[in-house]
Amino acid sequence: MVEIKIGAIVESGGEEIARIERVVLDRDWYELTHLVIKYGGPLNPRHLLMPVSWVVRCDHDRVRIERTEAEISALPNFEVQHYVSLDHLDQEYLEHPRSKVKPSDWINYFVPLFANAFGDPYHTPGVLVTDQLLSPSESAIRRGISVESSDGHKLGEVHEIVLNEPDWRLSGIIIARGFVLKHPMRLPADWVSRIERERIILNRSKKQVVEWEKQRG
Repeated sequence: MVEIKIGAIVESGGEEIARIERVVLDRDWYELTHLVIKYGGPLNPRHLLMPVSWVVRCDHDRVRIERTEAEISALPNFEVQHYVSLDHLDQEYLEHPRSKVKPSDWINYFVPLFANAFGDPYHTPGVLVTDQLLSPSESAIRRGISVESSDGHKLGEVHEIVLNEPDWRLSGIIIARGFVLKHPMRLPADWVSRIERERIILNRSKKQVVEWEKQRG
């Protein structure tokens, strides 16, 4: 069994070069495919999509790879952003249903409005759309996303991921449970019903989870 701590250090050549920000799982097979790492200095950090095949050793809070700086820098960004005008937003949803859409900064609203007032019809207000470079069957899990029971109750937040070796298949999820004094609780992988962008939903009710927790002491 391998426990991967989200936030663990990534080492290469004996030096700390990055930190794990998310783990990427294939939802069909519950296998780890990539790690999202935060790479670079504090002024210009990049979030990169690193294949799990790069990992040569994993020690809970440290993951070791053996790659050059050039190879790491060449990894693709985990997320990309582009501008979409409001009159094309519906089409954007159809083409990229998993995109994260948020209002862009004020300039995308007020500059087009002023431009239109002066007779320039080519500028329309818009939004910034963030796309994750994942396949349709993949989900990126970050630390702190909600874990909910089948009847809609929040049970805790993701803390760590437990995987089998050597196939990197999900074995369990360690959640932080409680409100003030949080305590860890390990949930079996076969309790996971589905993985969404900001939550994991179990196939067990809150009552079943609480009873199981009591039985384990």
